[in-house]
Amino acid sequence: MRSFQKHLLIGGCLFSFSILLVLPQYFSGGIILGPDFLFHYNRFYDTAMQIKTGNFQYFISTYGFQQSGRIVNALYGPIFAYLQGLLLLLSKTWYNYQIFSRLLLNIIASFSMYFLLRTGHIRIRVAVPIACFYLTTFSIQDWTFRQGFTSWGAAITPLALIPAFKYVINHEINSIKLALCVALLLQVHVLSTILLVITYIPFFAYGLLKSTSLKKDILKISNAIFLFLLLTMNIWTVLLAITHSNNLILPFTNRHMYSYSVTERGSYWLFTSIPLTVIIIFLFYHSIKKWNNYPPFIKSCSINFFIFSLLSTSLFPWYLITKYQIKTLEIFQFPFRFFVIVTIFACILFAYFLSNQLSKGNDKQVYVIILLVVFVGFSQTMTLLNKKYEKWMTSNRPLKNLSTLVFNSKNDSRIHNSLYSTDLTSLLNLVQKKTPDYLPSYHGSTKKNYELYGHYIISDNSRFTKAVHNNTLVITWYGKKKKIISIPIIKYYNTCLILNGRKIMERRRQYCVTKIGTPLVTQKKGKNTLVVSYNIGNWFLPIMYLIIITWISCLTYIVLKLFRRFKK
Repeated sequence: MRSFQKHLLIGGCLFSFSILLVLPQYFSGGIILGPDFLFHYNRFYDTAMQIKTGNFQYFISTYGFQQSGRIVNALYGPIFAYLQGLLLLLSKTWYNYQIFSRLLLNIIASFSMYFLLRTGHIRIRVAVPIACFYLTTFSIQDWTFRQGFTSWGAAITPLALIPAFKYVINHEINSIKLALCVALLLQVHVLSTILLVITYIPFFAYGLLKSTSLKKDILKISNAIFLFLLLTMNIWTVLLAITHSNNLILPFTNRHMYSYSVTERGSYWLFTSIPLTVIIIFLFYHSIKKWNNYPPFIKSCSINFFIFSLLSTSLFPWYLITKYQIKTLEIFQFPFRFFVIVTIFACILFAYFLSNQLSKGNDKQVYVIILLVVFVGFSQTMTLLNKKYEKWMTSNRPLKNLSTLVFNSKNDSRIHNSLYSTDLTSLLNLVQKKTPDYLPSYHGSTKKNYELYGHYIISDNSRFTKAVHNNTLVITWYGKKKKIISIPIIKYYNTCLILNGRKIMERRRQYCVTKIGTPLVTQKKGKNTLVVSYNIGNWFLPIMYLIIITWISCLTYIVLKLFRRFKK
């Protein structure tokens, strides 16, 4: 019973701190909109309306992104997008969604970090406050201030590091748990998964070198990789299928990566919060000084801490990466993204130091340090949040600093009120963004994708009526005469078009497409109807069944194992 009460107290502390961080928004009624809000809000609105209406379309956007039929969610955490869509439906307004999504993120991140610290044998008295402090860092607050999806990856990454910790500390490999952790992260955020795999290298390299059962360990890791591939087939099979038949426009290549490190324009990652900056400086000194006294587990953490610290700063020659166009590193776009891993390992190493100090009887000093770190981090975050909310409530044009936006209303109060309205589509109609990510590129590449999207999709959209029936997108319009026009939807290789009851095909030269994939069709005089759907092929449905069965089987195994442990 005492153990249950202890766990209840720990959970209560983490829940309470998670709630405290969202209270300023609840009481002020303020909202923060960053540069990525429209991209993700369109994604989640699309899945929310699919759930609400029952018109499911896994591949193309039938509600979000101007109902353009473009592929986004299928390539960007599709399952998690449906969960976010469900949360949006329950929230009813965008304002409520911001509060509830932040609260959910805080809860996941705090428990994830706590479990990781406890796996590293960090004392509870240190693990709980450091897990709370983690919420005040920009790795988690990126979702609050910029709607950066990196935060969701940062929330789950500590949980995904647990199998690596267990391998070095206890020489324990559980293939199912390892596969589930990495698969869960991939279902949320692909880039975070790539970073996670890199962090695994020091842990598993050491574990394999010191292993007394090398063949057995390699077999378990191989089994984990195979199971991981099964659990994520909906992502990598779709990615291969779509990229094989389409030349996709990928997210832009940042030619100024050097400028977006934590020592340049991305300095807010380093200084939010201030205690993190002090901790990092201290850890560089302490890790070098005490390196020989570190156990292998902490040495592996330190290696990752050093490597990712270098990658996140301008000390790394990012200008050479862009100069010689090294594609494998260009995909990261912004070096400050590496700082998520720096933050996680800084929390681990600092918690290890504090836990050791408790063992030496320095309780008072440790409690003072912990109190200062958490209090200053919390106060700084609250101050920044309140300033942003005050700006939202008092500014005439709170979105004026965001580029690539298209405003369909000059009435700023309408835009302001749309975030509190139960009509979720109101905001997405009033404010739109020219984002060409994952569009198909035809007739060669072009540097004017943003302008072309604005012209062919956003500007033309008002002339057409779009609706969703039986999982298909139905577009209607009236033509004054027979002529060729551009339809504001995106045509991929497997997109099916039925114009006025007849299926039209490019190979028969019944239509052609613009540079970003909008079809040019011949309208008739009077009412025209174009039905848009997507045909991935008969192979996809069996794969989805296999994925669902695999996830249910693995989760059942974990639950049964936890139940047996609890029973003992």
